[in-house]
Amino acid sequence: MSRSDEARVSNPVRGSGHGEPAGMRAAATRRAGSGAIQPGVKSVQVGLRVLAALAAAYRPMMLSELAKAVAMPSAKVHRYLASLSRAGIVEQEGPGGRYGLGPLALTLGLSALHQLDHVRVAGAAMAALRDRTEQTGLVAVWGSAGPTIVRWEECRRPVAVNMRVGSVLRLLDSATGLVFVAFLPRHVTEGLLASEMRGRDAAQVEERLAEVRARKMARVRGQQMASIHALSAPVFDHTGALVAVMTLLGPETHFDATWDGPLAAALRDAAGEASARLGAAIPDAPASSARPPGAGHPHMT
Repeated sequence: MSRSDEARVSNPVRGSGHGEPAGMRAAATRRAGSGAIQPGVKSVQVGLRVLAALAAAYRPMMLSELAKAVAMPSAKVHRYLASLSRAGIVEQEGPGGRYGLGPLALTLGLSALHQLDHVRVAGAAMAALRDRTEQTGLVAVWGSAGPTIVRWEECRRPVAVNMRVGSVLRLLDSATGLVFVAFLPRHVTEGLLASEMRGRDAAQVEERLAEVRARKMARVRGQQMASIHALSAPVFDHTGALVAVMTLLGPETHFDATWDGPLAAALRDAAGEASARLGAAIPDAPASSARPPGAGHPHMT
């Protein structure tokens, strides 16, 4: 694991201002919203404020700098750092040196990542996306039979498709399948892919997959289902592996399948947020105006 990977794992919150970083504020908001605020140990809460500020910095900090970040006296912060250091959550770079996250912090971060359920994370993101776009959506994972729907989020406007949870999608005729073929190792998909390659031009298929990788998105317009358009985007975990695909679909009369349209932008953002929630490092999205190899060919639609 690289140092940058360690930083992402060990520093799950990035806040601004003084006192409580974003993650702690969000947790407090959730507690307040539930109407059930449980009593806690104040010293532990203060220590976690110090730890969260150190995590949010994404780099080691001097004592005075850390004290300023949490708006506490340096002597008080030092006492908490001493306890956190003894526990292995914090470590100091020699006497008088900067404080950084210790090995236990890395262990905690990795454990949190392993406990995340990518279906739950992607499913929650898809449900929110359905409400925001008023389009039907699905989440699929790779199963023994291929791309398998595990979440189906139907909007108020019915979509006449014969798909539900458990349905298996084709690889080359569905946007969902194209994303799996583009981002999974080829040895994972080659068995099923071979059966769909009959009568197809291999060079055109590879060109299409190259476009999916370049755009981080696939689309189909009336291929697997007549008059139904779909857009799909990948969801990655902290190792960079594809773990799920999020898809929006709808009738052509109510579905904007353009690469730079609002649905594509909303889906790209939602899939990126789900990936970030799973610990993935998400690079900047490619410009919608970019023309990857093969863009504009009839078979690319």
